[in-house]
Amino acid sequence: MTASDHRGSTATRDAIIYILLFAAIAWGFQMVPSAWLERFTAETTSILLNFLGLTSGYGVVDGDAYLTLAGIRDVSVVIVRECTAIHVWGILAALVLPVNGGTWLRKAASLAVGGLMVFLMNISRISLTVYLTGFDVPPFTWFLTSPTVETYHYPISFIYGVIGVATLILTISRWILPELGDTLIGIPRGFMRILDRDKEYASRTSRDERKNVT
Repeated sequence: MTASDHRGSTATRDAIIYILLFAAIAWGFQMVPSAWLERFTAETTSILLNFLGLTSGYGVVDGDAYLTLAGIRDVSVVIVRECTAIHVWGILAALVLPVNGGTWLRKAASLAVGGLMVFLMNISRISLTVYLTGFDVPPFTWFLTSPTVETYHYPISFIYGVIGVATLILTISRWILPELGDTLIGIPRGFMRILDRDKEYASRTSRDERKNVT
């Protein structure tokens, strides 16, 4: 085996191990109880809305946390597990912990900073959703006469999800754990090595067959 082949095998192995650990950690977060986080999310979002001069409340009924906002249309929403962004925290941990390289101190710092970013983005997302639902805000009300929470929930969540995760990865890779960016870039390279080996094997086989014919 040449040095190039050895590096290719190592890159492929590292990519496979990283993906397996990522899947295991992300799946593990699905087992984490979220009732406490649902209550905390409702409470902190309500605090933010009141701080902004709005009238909001929160509470728990039969184990379900809820958030209210008084506006042109009164809004009341139940904060379920998916509203807590716990799955995003799971993805964050799954991205950072299996990184090959980087000290555990910098990984811990990545989780702390990233977790805070996720939390702030999440309560701002919920606040924006209920605010747009409760009040008439141009230009949205030019097209939407009777919006509901679902009207804004899906597009806002999608935008936050795409921009938020990208910002999270770029921030951590740039300022705290550069090895994260290197690892993510290395994953497709690792699998490209497999394709390159297959192409090389097919090329050698074709040459051998032509030699046998001649």
